[in-house]
Amino acid sequence: MSNKNSAEFSWGILGTGGIARAFADDLAHASGHRVGAVGSRTLASATDFSQRYPGSIAFGSYEDLVASDVDAIYVATPHTFHAEHSLLALSAGKPVLCEKPFTINAAQARSVVDLARSQGLPLLEAIWTRFLPHIQVMQQIIDSGVLGEILTVSADHGQYLPREKHPRLWEPELGGGALLDLGIYSITLAHLVLGAPTKVVSDVSKTAEGVDLQTSMIFHYPTGAQAILTCTMANRTSITATIAGSKARLELDSSFYAPTSMRLITRDGEVTQYPNTYVGHGLREEAIEFARMVRAGEMESPLMPHQRTIEIMELMDSIRAEHAVVYPGE
Repeated sequence: MSNKNSAEFSWGILGTGGIARAFADDLAHASGHRVGAVGSRTLASATDFSQRYPGSIAFGSYEDLVASDVDAIYVATPHTFHAEHSLLALSAGKPVLCEKPFTINAAQARSVVDLARSQGLPLLEAIWTRFLPHIQVMQQIIDSGVLGEILTVSADHGQYLPREKHPRLWEPELGGGALLDLGIYSITLAHLVLGAPTKVVSDVSKTAEGVDLQTSMIFHYPTGAQAILTCTMANRTSITATIAGSKARLELDSSFYAPTSMRLITRDGEVTQYPNTYVGHGLREEAIEFARMVRAGEMESPLMPHQRTIEIMELMDSIRAEHAVVYPGE
């Protein structure tokens, strides 16, 4: 049953892959949240998933899931299906939390946002980094002015994701490549700190299949600030980030996009440590913010407004277009 008038928020999980399980497991750390239902293309897959979460209902189709009595739908299918499945849920009158990247391109993102707005339904991109406590602290440090004028942001995200273990990432049909899966975190951090750039310089190394294996980017801003951003699925890098200002710098440890430690280092060498005390994965923070939105009747979150989602998609579109990384149907 739906729990709109109770303390418990019921989630319908669309998809049964690894991120869906991680999200559902992390809800155990969030008071008042539960897996109400799960939908898959096969009932067997949905049933196997639902057995991990007592009281949840299994559906053998996405259509049946979005028609069920849950408070919201979490879209956890591969990238190329995000728009289709978000539109399906919104058309059924359900608020949608959609896994990152929100869609394959900005045009799809706008179509999803437009439907949510026309339906008056809450919609949010599940870019989990944005909602984590250390990122909120990072924002407070920046807003305090202690860093001074910020002119340099750097972030790298490299994982060793070979074809034999991670075939989805190598398939154009599934929105593969490093940029949409890994680079989005580096771009999101830069966008949070400096906003949308006025100029982008990039370089891409492609796989035989035509997706990006490795991408390097320099974002330029009107203030003279620069963001130096990298992503690769060929090897594991330090996965750290630095926000450097005229008075101090903030160093985010590995993995900067997940719950992690940080330190503030002044120009004189004074160090303030921010240890990582987080328990759990961290995916629940987006769920908590989304439930708040739904209950407050808000269509978008101030933490990740629709315009920011679209601008980040536009940046990735422009980088892919420059280097002819194209997905089927574009």
